[in-house]
Amino acid sequence: MKDIVLAPTIADGDVLVQFTAEVSVEKNLAVKVPMGYTAIVCIGGRAEARIPSTEEKRIVDCGKQLLHKKCRIAFVRKTVSEEMAWGFGNINVNNERLQEAYRIGANGKYSVEIAEIGKLLNSFDGEENITTETIRNKTIATIKNVGTAILGKYFANTRTSVFEISAHVQDIRKELLSSLQKEVAFTALGLKLHDLTVDGIHIPEEDLAIIQNRLNANVTEIEGETVIVQTINEDGSIKISYEDRKKNN
Repeated sequence: MKDIVLAPTIADGDVLVQFTAEVSVEKNLAVKVPMGYTAIVCIGGRAEARIPSTEEKRIVDCGKQLLHKKCRIAFVRKTVSEEMAWGFGNINVNNERLQEAYRIGANGKYSVEIAEIGKLLNSFDGEENITTETIRNKTIATIKNVGTAILGKYFANTRTSVFEISAHVQDIRKELLSSLQKEVAFTALGLKLHDLTVDGIHIPEEDLAIIQNRLNANVTEIEGETVIVQTINEDGSIKISYEDRKKNN
């Protein structure tokens, strides 16, 4: 009897896991696993056997108990996903210390890696391939929730002016990456956040205009015993200095 050989048919970089249709494991059922792939024999949603890259291998060689069982073959193309976009906005920041109120948002990209293939396969029904889009649909809400909380508190009641935010992009990235790597939303899927970038932090122009108009008036604000002096330099940049009123007196 001629072997029936199953192999991946999609080379799209957005596809992490490709499922075959359900088949019966007979003696002539085999798989061809290209370099860079791993084949997983799934029965009843469970990973029963793992087959590394090989020219051709019969499924029953993975265990006689698989014979006549209904299964799907999951071809895992790679362990790290393509980059996916994230973003959110209109977070209200009220910095009472500098008397600055504005809305803020951020955007960037993130990628995930497969940490536990069994968990990942159990998180999907096997009817559709696992792609960057399906993974993004299950994780983007968590990124927004965690990112909103971090960004909202990062500049509230600090000495960081709205005009100095760009200097803190890398610090925000590190905090966001660290927090998300511990999130159950990823680990429950058998995933780990591989990398995350912060491509931009955005404030509406009208919010910046209101703050800048106040600075143009050369306003000096007093907070407790500290005088906060905000002036505009000739090149248009903002200079912020702090003076101890007690000390000067």
